[in-house]
Amino acid sequence: MGKQGSGNGKRDDAHARRQAIIDGLLADALRPAFTYRLPSQESLPADIRKAIDRLLAKAEAQRSRCLTYDDLEEALPPRDVSAEDLEAIFWILAEHGIEVEDGEPGD
Repeated sequence: MGKQGSGNGKRDDAHARRQAIIDGLLADALRPAFTYRLPSQESLPADIRKAIDRLLAKAEAQRSRCLTYDDLEEALPPRDVSAEDLEAIFWILAEHGIEVEDGEPGD
């Protein structure tokens, strides 16, 4: 089940901005892979590296290769996350064979 509005406007606004970034990333997914240089996890901000570690640990604990957008949202830091940071998260998760999808894990 997806999260409903919690009455916290700041969290809802941040979620909407993140969703817009994710939608943009998905729209750009068809561009040639050779034009993109894979990110280095060490070059990312510490809070983004921590989010990636949390996501990898959650996937391992669930013994799953699929996480939900709710899992992603819970792992992200409370600040506004850049499109580049989100793109790096998706690339690094993909390198580990982990996808982020709508719905419940295991769907």
